[in-house]
Amino acid sequence: MYLNISAYKSCACDSDMLQAAIDAAQESGEAVLVPKKNPRTGEAIYSITKTVVLHSGTTLILQNCHLRLADDAVCIMLANDNLAAGGANPQENITIRGMGKVILDGGKHNGICENNGIAQKSAAEFRRSPLDNRLMAFMGVKHLTIEGITIKNQRYWALYLSGITFSRIANIHFTSDSNVPNQDGIDLATGCHNVIVENITGCVGDNMVAICARGISSPYKPGPDGDVYNITVRNLLVYGVGGCSIVRILNHDGYKIYNIRIDNLIEISPWSMDDAGVAPNPDLVTKFDENGNVLPETFLVPGQVGYRCEAAVIIGESYWYKREKAQHGDTYGISVSNIMTHDRFAVWINNTLLDSTFENIRVFGNGHRAAYFGNGIMENVHFRNIIYDRDCLPLPCDKVIDIPWNSTHAEGFSCVYFQDPVLKNVTFRGMECAGGMDAVFSGCAQGDVRCSDVQHDRIPLLSNVKGLEILGK
Repeated sequence: MYLNISAYKSCACDSDMLQAAIDAAQESGEAVLVPKKNPRTGEAIYSITKTVVLHSGTTLILQNCHLRLADDAVCIMLANDNLAAGGANPQENITIRGMGKVILDGGKHNGICENNGIAQKSAAEFRRSPLDNRLMAFMGVKHLTIEGITIKNQRYWALYLSGITFSRIANIHFTSDSNVPNQDGIDLATGCHNVIVENITGCVGDNMVAICARGISSPYKPGPDGDVYNITVRNLLVYGVGGCSIVRILNHDGYKIYNIRIDNLIEISPWSMDDAGVAPNPDLVTKFDENGNVLPETFLVPGQVGYRCEAAVIIGESYWYKREKAQHGDTYGISVSNIMTHDRFAVWINNTLLDSTFENIRVFGNGHRAAYFGNGIMENVHFRNIIYDRDCLPLPCDKVIDIPWNSTHAEGFSCVYFQDPVLKNVTFRGMECAGGMDAVFSGCAQGDVRCSDVQHDRIPLLSNVKGLEILGK
């Protein structure tokens, strides 16, 4: 039933031992069982020095084991054949299943980071692409299952998926010091559809779940093969320590994102009124020694630094495109429900959104805006049941929010802010506002908003709103 990796313990390294077992199992049809004790070294750890490649039909059972990237390694820990083939050879039926306490560990960072034009990066010479620092990466797989593992201190994106279909990612726990930039949790990129992501816990240093389709290097071109759709993300007990978002949805360059369901997201980070506006972003604070090693004093320690993302859910951005921004109608059918957050924005919408719903949003602690509408067209967008805890107060530093690279600007304290969007059939039904606010709605917009059952006895409904008509008061 299980292939015993001990038969390959004479291999030169742990990576070769695991690869030999996986290659043999492709012929026998057996699952590969990786036990807690390393049969090659006798230790309770496996040192990964080169990428372990999974084939169609591979079932990898990880039992109470700890896989750690070697200190000087520059490689993906687990990948599939099709990734190396650039998407030319689609695969099926790959399973990675953890049993007991299973840890996939990024170990000591190697100093190779992304240079995204915004933040300072490693002093070390870029000898390799930061894409080689992904912990796991899979491309072009139908029926991929990954479940039951803990991911620790990934060096870059933890789990990158492109062209993944009819698949499930579940029961993943993340633990991150946020000591390096771009520590995303789960990235669903171009070509992904019919995928469930569920039961995710812990913290990451960037976006916990990023759903992105845009013009970067990919075999999936704009159109049905490259679009991202029919995605369910549910049951998240998480937080981020990099000042980004918990769930990010982004598309540009002709790709569409649609039919996305996000449900039951609870932010579990500690908070206080002494927090910074958002948690420090390692893009901006990471420091390296002369050899490119991350200096440990930049680690974020729970209890010493407040954890607060920019947004629980961010949809669309006016940045990060290669050829052109997403056009109106490229992002639609987004359903977000049951959100509990103390982020700066519960929902942050930019650029374009069509035919989407948001319901049951609770803002607590030092949370601020239930919704921010940036520049763009938002049509048939409906909010229902927004509740602020009665003791919920925004931080003083939230009075002016200015993020130039993303064209985000907001002033004052309000539940909803408009930064010059075009609004068509936008509604708010049911909102209980907290104290500490200047108004329910503020900013400027073109169009109108219809609202009903908005409890705002302690604050005005409107504050210096330009160009916006509120209907159904």
